[in-house]
Amino acid sequence: MTVVRGKELGEVKHESINDLFWATVERYPDIEAVRYRTGDDFTGLTYREFGEQVKGLAQGLMSLGLNSGDKVSLLAETRYEWALADLAILTAGGVTVTVYPTLSARTVQFIAGNSDSRMIIVENQEQLKKVLSVWEELPQLEQVIMIEGETEKPQENICTFSELMELGLQYSADHPTAYEERWRSVAPTDLSSIVYTSGTTGLQKGAMLSHWNWRFNVYAVVQLVDFNPGETMLAFLPLAHVYMRLVYFAAVSAAATIYFSRPESLAKDLPVIRPNSFVSVPRLFERVYNRITDQVKSGPALRRTIFYWAAGVAREMGRVHSLWAEPSLGLRLKHRLADRLVFSKIRSKMGVDRLKWTCSSGSALTKDLAFFFNGLGIIIIEGYGMTEVAAPSNLNPVGRFKPGSVGPPLPGVMQKIAEDGEILIKGDNVMVGYYKLPEETKEHFTEDGWLKTGDIGAFDSDGYLVFKERKKHILVLSTGRNIAPLPIEEELKKSSWVEEAVVIGDNERFIAALIQPAFQPLLDLARERGLVYDETLTEFVNMPTGERVPVKVDPKLLRDEAVLDFFLSVVDRVNKVFDSHEQVREFRLLCEALTTEKEELTPTFKVKKNVIRNKYAHLIREIYA
Repeated sequence: MTVVRGKELGEVKHESINDLFWATVERYPDIEAVRYRTGDDFTGLTYREFGEQVKGLAQGLMSLGLNSGDKVSLLAETRYEWALADLAILTAGGVTVTVYPTLSARTVQFIAGNSDSRMIIVENQEQLKKVLSVWEELPQLEQVIMIEGETEKPQENICTFSELMELGLQYSADHPTAYEERWRSVAPTDLSSIVYTSGTTGLQKGAMLSHWNWRFNVYAVVQLVDFNPGETMLAFLPLAHVYMRLVYFAAVSAAATIYFSRPESLAKDLPVIRPNSFVSVPRLFERVYNRITDQVKSGPALRRTIFYWAAGVAREMGRVHSLWAEPSLGLRLKHRLADRLVFSKIRSKMGVDRLKWTCSSGSALTKDLAFFFNGLGIIIIEGYGMTEVAAPSNLNPVGRFKPGSVGPPLPGVMQKIAEDGEILIKGDNVMVGYYKLPEETKEHFTEDGWLKTGDIGAFDSDGYLVFKERKKHILVLSTGRNIAPLPIEEELKKSSWVEEAVVIGDNERFIAALIQPAFQPLLDLARERGLVYDETLTEFVNMPTGERVPVKVDPKLLRDEAVLDFFLSVVDRVNKVFDSHEQVREFRLLCEALTTEKEELTPTFKVKKNVIRNKYAHLIREIYA
């Protein structure tokens, strides 16, 4: 087996995240560290002011009895206080246990209990209710701290952020050197976090990550993407996920200014922030593209003609760039004109006219979209990683992106492909192990110390990794054929009529699919053809891109013969791409969108196939009856 190595990392200082943070505060005290919304405007804190808040909150935790190595669960949306709480826990010597705010009370109980969390920080009353409903089953949980909270609290051992800050001031007066002694005592090899896996293939496991796991990855990432003091980085993905959190640490290491936003306010915030960088997931770029094309379709004929010509130029330029080649003079001239007429207007309207790069991860971005956006002047790179390696292990360098791949290994990281196609990783970003699961930890490593990722992949001639499929998602038909469902799902989702697709067939005779339609085009089709259904059953939500989209329709509509015939034609077109044993023979349409709130999707929008199979077991039985 060939070992593929990332480029040399070079000599780096072995240090903790605590060292990283306080070095930045000391070197760039007057640069703004964070900006966050207060009403209609953004408020900022310099690194000096932010450091004072981190210190105050950490001292408050110490006054409540937080000892080195104690676990603190953190249950909140992405906001500046999340980063504040995280750094306070780490610098107080504690271990941050990240909890997604969309999780149910029972899952919160499992994570807080399994991790032995003595304290939990919650965002608001909604999250507090979850904890209160299961507190009796968490005997080790001593204290709850609320980011947003009223002074009236149902129990004594609940306090607010402001109260914790006051406790910190008193603690500082009584123990003036204790905090600095504590944060400096934390070694790079010490445990920093327990991050629970998303559970896409089964039981959630707590990956133990050291300070050095994060710091090593920060060193590696900043060699490939650009962060500079005072430049703006937008944060809106869940900080509970390793992906956003690692990028946050990287931004702090360079004294960048981090703007905090939320998905629901992203369309409003982007043109105000005009970030230099941000990270996202493919779904956002798909939504943006669909919104652009929808607006074009409703515009004048001349505007449509100009846009479709310019979009073709963008894709052509994107393809040339992906080959690391020089565009011809003719293409450069066409691109310059298209930029003046179309691209610059789109970038300005979106608020990405100052964007240097953005990274898409979590699932594959289609090549067509990658070519389009890169040709548009919105530089999207893709990466690959997992909780067990503190986010990335691979990343396309800016300027040498290759759609369809997730890039070479990070500097200092080694990878190889096992005989069965599984991706194996070695490097200082690899986790310590799974919390309280020594046998599972052992199973996830080879005898000579390589982490088994559970993913199937291959390296191309340039040493770029191409991700193929989750190993556990490979379907084995009753005929003995092995089927990778991901390419079939991706082909189905290329249709503008398909929002999500889950291919099934393990131990069955043939392949089938559960399809979540794109509900808006479906409703438009129903009105056009006069199909009968109950419109009052349609439910809508507001999306990050600003539009209001349907997420549930009348099940009767999906049983209409005209609709079924229409989707049969979509499936038939997809089947032509695949061999007969890979073709979808049956499908069922889902009447409601898959969501993170119902724990059908991970926070990075990967489908939890075990959850979907259980929820729609009746449809699967019907297919294979």
